[in-house]
Amino acid sequence: MFRDNLKEQIEYKGLIIKEVAAKTGISKRTIDTYVDSRAVIPNAEIAVKLAEALDTTVEYLVRGSDKKRTLDIPKKERRNCDKYKKIIDDLNQIPQNDLPIIEAMIHAAAKKISERSKTSKQK
Repeated sequence: MFRDNLKEQIEYKGLIIKEVAAKTGISKRTIDTYVDSRAVIPNAEIAVKLAEALDTTVEYLVRGSDKKRTLDIPKKERRNCDKYKKIIDDLNQIPQNDLPIIEAMIHAAAKKISERSKTSKQK
Protein backbone atom coordinates (compact mmCIF):
# COMPACT_ATOMS: atom_id res chain seq x y z
CA MET A 1 0.00 0.00 0.00
CA PHE A 2 2.83 2.46 0.80
CA ARG A 3 4.23 1.87 -2.68
CA ASP A 4 0.90 2.63 -4.39
CA ASN A 5 0.17 5.70 -2.27
CA LEU A 6 3.66 7.09 -2.82
CA LYS A 7 3.42 6.59 -6.58
CA GLU A 8 -0.05 8.18 -6.65
CA GLN A 9 1.07 11.21 -4.65
CA ILE A 10 4.15 11.74 -6.82
CA GLU A 11 1.93 11.62 -9.90
CA TYR A 12 -0.70 13.85 -8.29
CA LYS A 13 1.93 16.50 -7.55
CA GLY A 14 3.15 16.28 -11.15
CA LEU A 15 6.67 15.27 -10.14
CA ILE A 16 9.16 12.68 -11.23
CA ILE A 17 11.25 10.62 -8.83
CA LYS A 18 14.37 12.65 -9.62
CA GLU A 19 12.57 15.82 -8.44
CA VAL A 20 11.38 14.11 -5.25
CA ALA A 21 14.96 13.02 -4.61
CA ALA A 22 16.17 16.61 -5.00
CA LYS A 23 13.45 17.95 -2.67
CA THR A 24 14.11 15.38 0.05
CA GLY A 25 17.83 14.75 -0.15
CA ILE A 26 17.04 11.05 -0.55
CA SER A 27 18.78 9.36 -3.46
CA LYS A 28 16.73 8.52 -6.55
CA ARG A 29 17.90 4.93 -6.24
CA THR A 30 16.53 4.71 -2.69
CA ILE A 31 13.17 6.20 -3.70
CA ASP A 32 13.05 3.73 -6.59
CA THR A 33 13.10 0.91 -4.02
CA TYR A 34 9.95 2.37 -2.46
CA VAL A 35 7.99 2.57 -5.71
CA ASP A 36 9.16 -0.47 -7.62
CA SER A 37 8.24 -4.13 -7.27
CA ARG A 38 10.47 -4.54 -4.19
CA ALA A 39 8.05 -2.27 -2.33
CA VAL A 40 10.45 -1.51 0.52
CA ILE A 41 8.92 0.56 3.32
CA PRO A 42 11.17 3.40 4.56
CA ASN A 43 11.99 4.21 8.14
CA ALA A 44 9.98 6.96 9.85
CA GLU A 45 12.51 9.73 9.20
CA ILE A 46 12.51 9.10 5.45
CA ALA A 47 8.72 8.70 5.38
CA VAL A 48 8.39 12.13 7.00
CA LYS A 49 10.73 13.70 4.41
CA LEU A 50 8.74 12.13 1.58
CA ALA A 51 5.41 13.24 3.04
CA GLU A 52 6.62 16.82 3.52
CA ALA A 53 8.06 17.00 0.00
CA LEU A 54 4.80 15.67 -1.45
CA ASP A 55 2.57 17.89 0.70
CA THR A 56 0.80 15.01 2.39
CA THR A 57 1.08 13.03 5.61
CA VAL A 58 2.92 9.87 6.57
CA GLU A 59 -0.46 8.42 7.52
CA TYR A 60 -1.69 8.88 3.96
CA LEU A 61 1.42 7.27 2.51
CA VAL A 62 1.15 4.30 4.89
CA ARG A 63 -2.61 3.80 5.17
CA GLY A 64 -4.05 5.65 2.20
CA SER A 65 -6.32 7.84 4.28
CA ASP A 66 -6.19 10.72 6.69
CA LYS A 67 -8.14 13.89 7.39
CA LYS A 68 -6.05 16.00 5.02
CA ARG A 69 -6.55 13.71 2.05
CA THR A 70 -10.28 13.19 2.63
CA LEU A 71 -10.72 16.89 1.84
CA ASP A 72 -8.98 16.42 -1.50
CA ILE A 73 -10.80 16.34 -4.80
CA PRO A 74 -11.96 12.81 -5.67
CA LYS A 75 -9.53 11.00 -7.99
CA LYS A 76 -11.88 10.92 -11.00
CA GLU A 77 -12.46 14.68 -10.73
CA ARG A 78 -8.74 15.50 -10.34
CA ARG A 79 -8.15 14.98 -14.04
CA ASN A 80 -10.61 17.79 -14.77
CA CYS A 81 -8.60 20.12 -12.53
CA ASP A 82 -5.15 19.38 -13.93
CA LYS A 83 -5.38 22.26 -16.38
CA TYR A 84 -5.73 24.66 -13.40
CA LYS A 85 -2.76 23.26 -11.46
CA LYS A 86 -0.44 26.15 -12.42
CA ILE A 87 -3.05 28.72 -11.39
CA ILE A 88 -3.59 26.97 -8.07
CA ASP A 89 0.16 26.78 -7.47
CA ASP A 90 0.39 30.52 -8.16
CA LEU A 91 -2.52 31.26 -5.83
CA ASN A 92 -0.72 29.36 -3.08
CA GLN A 93 2.15 31.87 -3.39
CA ILE A 94 -0.11 34.89 -2.74
CA PRO A 95 -0.19 36.14 0.85
CA GLN A 96 -3.38 35.15 2.68
CA ASN A 97 -4.49 38.75 3.23
CA ASP A 98 -4.39 39.44 -0.54
CA LEU A 99 -6.52 36.45 -1.54
CA PRO A 100 -9.92 38.18 -1.02
CA ILE A 101 -8.97 40.71 -3.72
CA ILE A 102 -8.07 37.94 -6.18
CA GLU A 103 -11.22 36.01 -5.27
CA ALA A 104 -13.39 39.10 -5.87
CA MET A 105 -11.77 39.62 -9.27
CA ILE A 106 -12.40 36.01 -10.29
CA HIS A 107 -16.05 36.16 -9.16
CA ALA A 108 -16.59 39.47 -10.96
CA ALA A 109 -15.13 38.07 -14.18
CA ALA A 110 -17.24 34.90 -13.92
CA LYS A 111 -20.38 36.95 -13.29
CA LYS A 112 -19.68 39.22 -16.28
CA ILE A 113 -19.11 36.22 -18.56
CA SER A 114 -22.28 34.56 -17.27
CA GLU A 115 -24.31 37.71 -17.89
CA ARG A 116 -22.83 38.06 -21.38
CA SER A 117 -23.70 34.44 -22.09
CA LYS A 118 -27.32 34.93 -20.92
CA THR A 119 -27.64 38.07 -23.06
CA SER A 120 -26.38 36.32 -26.18
CA LYS A 121 -28.77 33.38 -25.61
CA GLN A 122 -31.75 35.76 -25.37
CA LYS A 123 -30.99 37.28 -28.79
